[in-house]
Parts: sequence; C-alpha cells; structure tokens
Amino acid sequence: MEPMLQWGLEVIRSVQGYANPPLTVVMRIITASGGAAMYSLLFSVVYWCIDEKKGMHLGVIFLISAWINISFKFLLDQPRPFFAGYDPSVGMIGEHMGGLPSGHAQNSLVCLIIIASWIKRKQAYLYAALICLLIGFSRIYLGVHFPTDVLGGWILGGVILCGYFLLRAKIETLFVKGGFRAGIIACAAVSFIMILDYPAEEMLVLGGALFGLGAGYCLNNKYINFRNSALTEKTGAAKYLILLVRFLLGITGLVLILTAAGKIIPQNSANKNLYEFLRFALGGLWLCAGAPWVFIRLHLAESGQKE
Repeated sequence: MEPMLQWGLEVIRSVQGYANPPLTVVMRIITASGGAAMYSLLFSVVYWCIDEKKGMHLGVIFLISAWINISFKFLLDQPRPFFAGYDPSVGMIGEHMGGLPSGHAQNSLVCLIIIASWIKRKQAYLYAALICLLIGFSRIYLGVHFPTDVLGGWILGGVILCGYFLLRAKIETLFVKGGFRAGIIACAAVSFIMILDYPAEEMLVLGGALFGLGAGYCLNNKYINFRNSALTEKTGAAKYLILLVRFLLGITGLVLILTAAGKIIPQNSANKNLYEFLRFALGGLWLCAGAPWVFIRLHLAESGQKE
C-alpha cells in the first residue's frame, strides 16, 4: 500500500504544479459542492419544492452512504496526503478523519446518479459523471485525498447504487405496508444500527438525522399529509414564488433549530454526543414534518390524498 500512496503523493505534487489562486478558488467551490451542507440544501429543495418521496429517498440514501463511508474510514484508518510522514505542504484545506474512501467522491456519485435516473436522459448521466469527476479531481488538487482514495470512493459508491436500485422498490413497499408504527420502529432500528459499532459524534449525527427524517416522514404521511403534487391551482410565476418562499422559510427554520440546539448543548458534557443526536433528529423532524406543517398553515401548500 505504501508504494501506491507515494505514487499518489507524486500525482498530487504534479497537479499542484499548475496551481494558482483563481484555480484554487474554483477547486474550493467545486469541493464545497460535494459536501454535506450542499446535499442538505439539495434534499430540502427536492422534498419541499419538487417531490417529497424523491426527497426522502435522496436524504436517506445520502445518510446511509455517508455512514458506510465513515465506517470504512474508521475500519481502514488510512492516512491523508498532508498527514505527518507524507507531505504536510500539499494540504490546502483541513480534514481530520482518515482518507480512504473519499466521501466526496462516493456521495457525489450516489446522489447525482440517482437524480440523473429521475430525469431519464443521457445528458443527465453525462453531466452527473462530469460533476463527479470534477469533485474527485478537486480533492486531489487540494491535497486532501490520494487518487486511490477517490477511486475507492467511486467503487464503493457504485456498490451502494447497485443496492439502491435493486432493493428500493421492495423496501418502499414494506415501509408503506407496515404503517405508521412499523415505520417509526424501522427508523429507530436503522438509526441504532448506524451508531452501534462506532458511537462517535459523526455517527450519532448521521443516526439522529436519519431517525428525524424517517420519523418526520411517517408523521407527515399520517397527520400532515403534505404533498408537492397538491400545488395544482398555481402556475407560472406565482407557483415559483410560493416554492421560493417555502424554501427560504424552511431553511431559516432549520438553521434556527440547529443553531439554538447547538447553543443549548453543554460543550464539555459527557453526553455531548447524545445531545448532537437529538439536535440533528430535531432538524430531520423539521425538514420532513415541521416545515410542511407550517407551509400548510400559511397556505403555501395543500394537503394531498393520504397514501
């Protein structure tokens, strides 16, 4: 493995030989587009403004992909190019976990290919592939991943995609047939599994977010009944204005909830990780249930037919 890492280090040095300030700014923007914050925004847009079912799929598969990625990082415990013993000078941004596999490469492949599959056009797949390549390259350019880390992320992402497309319909059918109580139990069980092996802060954040999303989706289906398809009377500019207000209101609420909960959490408490779980669970509940309830109350959305 060591010769491969040294080869990767030489690749990074060669790529950085073409580095300049404007290009570095572009690479930082590209790498930020593959981060968790951007996927949170993307999930919110899809859930609140396009299709709540597709939004739920995207949110859950991203969290599961991120969980698998971090699990492998803990398991493999591989270095990054700027770690001591390699070349600290190549690191243009900071990262604290192991390098293999690249989460940016893996998660971008998973989420963008799923979105392309909804559009069902060859161009969508080509654009998705191009963005994935750019995000992977940005990680190498910025010196935070060896090329093998990026390749490993793409391979693992491909495996996750295969599992998603093979099992999606069966899991969704079981989820719908099970009803409200079974859905809540299933969300709690998956969340518990996610934090079982590595109860670190990163895992508790992912587990809390997944539980919040799943429980919120169940609450929406049973009590709130928010459906994007119900927005039928508005057309043109009026419709897009409503969708914009939904998004801005929803994101504002999410930021306030996460910020307020973050201020309340005792930073030096032994139970800090548990508080982080609850914090992101609340965020997930707001995304899937709280915000839709507010949209309906403010006449920014209508209740659709119950499933």
